[in-house]
Amino acid sequence: MIENQKQSFSYKKALYALIISFVVILAILAFFGGDTDFTLIFKMSPLWIVGVILIYMLAQSINALRTKLLLKSYGIKLPYREAFVDILLMQFFNNLTPFAAGGQPYQIYDLSKRGIETTTAAAVVISRYVVNNVSILILALVFLPKYWKTFLKIPGIGIFAFLGAFLTIALLIFLVTLSYSKKMLMKFLDALLKPKFLKKIIAKFMDCKTEEVRDHLVEKFEEFNYYMKLIWKKGPHYMLMDIVLSISFSLTFKFIMYFILIGLLGASGTTSNISFVEIWGVQELLFLVAFYIPTPGASGALELGLFYMLGGTLPKGIISLAVALWRLLTYHFMIVLGTLVFLARQRNLTKEKGA
Repeated sequence: MIENQKQSFSYKKALYALIISFVVILAILAFFGGDTDFTLIFKMSPLWIVGVILIYMLAQSINALRTKLLLKSYGIKLPYREAFVDILLMQFFNNLTPFAAGGQPYQIYDLSKRGIETTTAAAVVISRYVVNNVSILILALVFLPKYWKTFLKIPGIGIFAFLGAFLTIALLIFLVTLSYSKKMLMKFLDALLKPKFLKKIIAKFMDCKTEEVRDHLVEKFEEFNYYMKLIWKKGPHYMLMDIVLSISFSLTFKFIMYFILIGLLGASGTTSNISFVEIWGVQELLFLVAFYIPTPGASGALELGLFYMLGGTLPKGIISLAVALWRLLTYHFMIVLGTLVFLARQRNLTKEKGA
């Protein structure tokens, strides 16, 4: 399994993700940032850059706390440091993969390597995913009435907005039903195993005979179903707490863009009445649909969306520079840091295996 995960990461993927994002940023600066004053970056105090990184780490700390508390509801004590590293690696793989979809599978793998049963890890990760999307939908519905006209002016965003909302809701219903209904799980399993080639692939992955695949999966799915129900039996306060933490993470992470804008506006001597709530609302709507864009880490969609949404309220030169800095510090920096953390993690796993 370790070898498979090593193969899922390559320097080419990291380089590919960085290049796409750099190209998008350069395109924005070339086409929309004619008035961009790049010297503003050097006029800002270095403490602003440090501040952005600290806010980013605070946001990920909240994410790590979510994982730790969910595992605690299953009676599992995971050291906070390990939960934090797990979250950093999840975000790293999200940044490398199309639709930002690689983080959750890796997180399940990583938690299993930390001694947690795969079914328990899957239940925690899916629970987090469901709560994340519930939080995004709640916040999007709060901000949509005020910003929907501007939102729909973004080229091609209309169809993605519809598909994003529809797919998010449909996926939530599917996952919740699958998580808590054993009957639905069995029907899904039967449909999954109809194609013979899929059964062979799963057999190879599970290291068992083809005719044993269904029994193995039934056992795993029943365990998964049990753990998903267990968290509700513990009390809905765990889920409510997770929703609060999810919204807190969103607020903290979305504050980064506002923090950068305030720094650039101050350095340029430009006055603006734009509030954090406006910046937060714009980002929530974009995050509802951006991750249905098939580029690593949703590169391109977020940058262009931010430029269009904020274009009527702030100088274009400031926006283009802010978007470039935001992407550099929350995406490119994370890929570099994530690569180092991932390699260190793999080295530790290799040592543990050889011990």
